[in-house]
Amino acid sequence: MKLLKTFAYLYSLALTAGFSFKAVETTRGAWTLEASRRDFMNDVAVAPAAMVFFSFLEPANGSGGATAGGAYLLSAKQRYNERVKEAIKGLLVAEEGLAAGNSKDAKAYFAAEDAGSWKDLTAAGYLLSNAFRRSSTTAPDSLPAVKKYKAFAAEVENLQKVLKKKGAESASAEFPKVEAALDTWLAEIELPSAREL
Repeated sequence: MKLLKTFAYLYSLALTAGFSFKAVETTRGAWTLEASRRDFMNDVAVAPAAMVFFSFLEPANGSGGATAGGAYLLSAKQRYNERVKEAIKGLLVAEEGLAAGNSKDAKAYFAAEDAGSWKDLTAAGYLLSNAFRRSSTTAPDSLPAVKKYKAFAAEVENLQKVLKKKGAESASAEFPKVEAALDTWLAEIELPSAREL
């Protein structure tokens, strides 16, 4: 209603003025302004139709999809947090077996493909690290969280090599390096240390 009153006021004001300006090129190539009541009336006649048309439009309320930024990243963090926590708990169980001289739990952890396994942690960990970005133009490998995740993954791969070659006791001696890299990565992705999960 307020918009209609404003338009009516402006319309009556324009009618009393009675003309509009139009740029016209003269014979010498210069530009001048020419007033015309007919042009003004044609312009004013279109204005109410445009106002009626645009008054029925609703604002767009789309989600933005996967590339929307913040909303998507929050759900990615929520999605992968639990998978990462579960897989880290599995890694700590494997470490307890290694400390006791038993490599069975560790080998089962690294060989499994289900939730809570090393393979699940490699997938969910990378995706969770990638969700901690400040700009969509930054390459994933240059993100601090991804770099720290890769450092942790390299330590775990080294642990696996030691486990295959030297056994459970030597692998258990390597675990403090893994845990240090893990805690550094967890701090970057806003999770507590591994023992506090």
